[in-house]
Amino acid sequence: MKLGRYVRPLRTVRARKRPHVAFVLSGGGVLGAVQVGQLRALIEAGIVPDVLIGTSVGALNAAAVAADPTPAGVDLLADVWLSLHGDDLFPGTRVQRAMHFVRKGDHLYSNEGISALVRKLRVRSFEEMQKPLSIVAANLRTGAEHVFESGPIAPPLIATTALPGIFPPVLIDGELYVDGGIVNNVPISVAVELGARRIYVLTCGAPKPTTLEIRRPLDVLLQAFAHSRAARVDLDLRRFADAADLRFVPPPSPRPIRFNDTSHTQQLMSEGYELTRAFLGQGERAAARA
Repeated sequence: MKLGRYVRPLRTVRARKRPHVAFVLSGGGVLGAVQVGQLRALIEAGIVPDVLIGTSVGALNAAAVAADPTPAGVDLLADVWLSLHGDDLFPGTRVQRAMHFVRKGDHLYSNEGISALVRKLRVRSFEEMQKPLSIVAANLRTGAEHVFESGPIAPPLIATTALPGIFPPVLIDGELYVDGGIVNNVPISVAVELGARRIYVLTCGAPKPTTLEIRRPLDVLLQAFAHSRAARVDLDLRRFADAADLRFVPPPSPRPIRFNDTSHTQQLMSEGYELTRAFLGQGERAAARA
C-alpha cells in the first residue's frame, strides 16, 4: 500500500519545548481497550500529558487523546472501541483468508478495516493535535525504528498497526513500514529522548505471555512477540530508571482473549479505569500534581 511522505528517523533533533509529562502507550491488539480506561482515570485526576508516544494500537489511542486531551476526547475514543467488532478488522471465513493469502502473498487481511477505524477518530494531521504526538513504526527493510511526527496522520497509524503477515506493509517515501511493536512496543526510549521528566507507561496487560492455547499460526506469532516484547520492556524500565520519573500504570492480569475477540471491550475499559484510580489513590495523584 502506497501512502505519502512523513517519516522522521528516531534520532532527528526535534524543535519542541521539552515536555514535563509524557504518556507512553504500548501495543496490545484488542487489549488496547484497557488504555481507554487508564486514560480516562488519568485525565479525570488532572494528569494531562505534554506529549504522547504510541506504538500499534497504543498509537491509535494516543492520537485520539492528543487531538482532544479531555474527558470528551476519551468519550469519543470509548465510543469508537465499543463500536468495533472483530470482523471489522479481520473479515472473511478461514477459506477466504487462505485464498487471500494465496493471491496477495504477504498478508491475510487488507488494512481497509484499520483505515475505517482511523477515520472514526476524526483526526487528520499531526499539526491539528492539541498535544504533540509521536508514532513509532518499524522499517521493514532495515529493521530500524522510525518516529512519525508531522503530516497526515492516517499513514503512520496504518503502518504502526500493520502486523507482518497479517496486514500489508505500508509504503511511505519509498520504504515499507510495519507494526512498531516489532522494534519498540513500549516506546519509553522515545519519551526519554524527547526530554520528558515524568513518564506514565500505559500497557494493556500484554506484554507478558499468556497461557492461551496455541491453535493457529497466528497464535504462534503473537505468543513469540509477547516474549520478545516483555523482555524489551523489562530492559527499558531498568535502563531508563534514572533518566526520568517512570510511573508504570498497572494493567489487568493477562487473560486468554483471541486476537479478534472484541466482546470484552467494556470490561477491559472498566478494569483499566478502576486499576488506575486505585494506583492514583495510593499517593500518585498528589505526587503527579507536585
